[in-house]
Amino acid sequence: MNPKTTKLIAKTIAILLVVALVVTSFSFVFFWGATPLVVYASQEKEPDWNRELMFIKEFIMETKAGYKDDISYEDLINGAYEGIIDTLKDPYSVYYISDSDSQQFVESVSGEFYGVGVSLELIDGLCKVVAPISGGPAEKAGVLSGDAVTGVDGKDVSGMMLEEIVQLLRGEGGTKVTMTVTRGGKTLSFSLIREKIKLAAVSYELLPDNIGYIKITQFDSDVHQEFRNAKLKLIAAGAKSFIVDVRNNPGGYVNAAVDIAEQLMPAGPIVHFQHQGEIVETYSADGKGDLGVPVVLLVNEGSASASEILAAAWKDSGTATLVGMNTYGKGVAQQMLNTARGNKVKLSTFYFLSPGKNVIDVVGVAPHYTVRNYASVDVDRLDRLYEEYKKFAPMKEKSKPGPGATGLNVFGAQQRLSLLGYVTDISGTMDAKTVSAVKRFQQEQGLFPYGVLDYSTMAALDKAVLQYVSGATEGKDLQLEKAIEILN
Repeated sequence: MNPKTTKLIAKTIAILLVVALVVTSFSFVFFWGATPLVVYASQEKEPDWNRELMFIKEFIMETKAGYKDDISYEDLINGAYEGIIDTLKDPYSVYYISDSDSQQFVESVSGEFYGVGVSLELIDGLCKVVAPISGGPAEKAGVLSGDAVTGVDGKDVSGMMLEEIVQLLRGEGGTKVTMTVTRGGKTLSFSLIREKIKLAAVSYELLPDNIGYIKITQFDSDVHQEFRNAKLKLIAAGAKSFIVDVRNNPGGYVNAAVDIAEQLMPAGPIVHFQHQGEIVETYSADGKGDLGVPVVLLVNEGSASASEILAAAWKDSGTATLVGMNTYGKGVAQQMLNTARGNKVKLSTFYFLSPGKNVIDVVGVAPHYTVRNYASVDVDRLDRLYEEYKKFAPMKEKSKPGPGATGLNVFGAQQRLSLLGYVTDISGTMDAKTVSAVKRFQQEQGLFPYGVLDYSTMAALDKAVLQYVSGATEGKDLQLEKAIEILN
């Protein structure tokens, strides 16, 4: 099918909430009762601190005196603190120089922010309003979906990164900000008072056949209560089974994920915390929340951190069938710590393990049914992708290439795998990357995953690419369809 004959229902857009901070996957350890966590210290012999600190002091002073430009002691001291954290080579541990930076992180986890209440997207260099958040200052002032933000407090934001515009619109509660937009060729200005915005982390609906669908976008401070309310309302409406969706959920509070896991789990461990090679804490379910109803959990590569605690707990305990893609693989929990100097540090303090004590970090959680969604093809790219596909090498050689083999079948397979997002070099040789990609594709297609390009694999690969470039999966959520199929 030529892509020109198809119309995608919607383009995939990157939405960034003005009231939110851009965050990657995270798990944040928080105790509802504010119980302090035990610190398990190493028994390694301590250095001579007086001597070492004197050396550090002298090094900072010599650096300041000898550096080609003027630099403050404050910057050098902060750099020393940052260097300690950088030495950990842990992407999730951060030293915060300013209180505002650490506060933004805490706010992003809690789900409460001060802002004007709009979600934004960047399209062709224009900052567009996706939608005003219900009840927020922007909606009350008359900001509409589709408005293009051109200025903030008189400052031209054309060409700015989305994150920069976000920071200009955010601020302390009760303060005023003027947002200028263009709409239908007209320029409009809105004087807005920043308010606390509480984002709903849970949405739900009753699907046909009495299937309750619950989507969790983030594990914020009260998501467990939102989940409980959604579950009870769906049961009252007649739900006999559940689909819980944590796709593209980056994580949040560990305790919130534990609470939600317990709401449907039988008795048993939910998660183990490992510190310096030893399991030091285990959270367990008492079994009182087990409803004995079928549950499917939707996961994908964007399901990270606290989402993976839930996924691993429900998988190992048999609570849910997992559908989608292997999760992100961020099995590390952080705590916010105060330094003696007054700054804050977000420090990775634990690995978390599945109930069966399986490692999650880097590995992720594998679904029972691997289903890849191809619905995110940008309509503007379809023509180019189809033309690219027509130039691919045919896979018509009478051979079944295995590890180390070469030829057109391998070259054509590498082209197709690369287009579908698998990591492989297009070299014409079945190297280790290609074998691994073939195995993954075979597993996702329900074929025997042995890394050989047999005829069934090549036929399935060509069919998958043709579907992708023609928009044959247009508007379809194949993962959700599979979940419904399982429950029916």
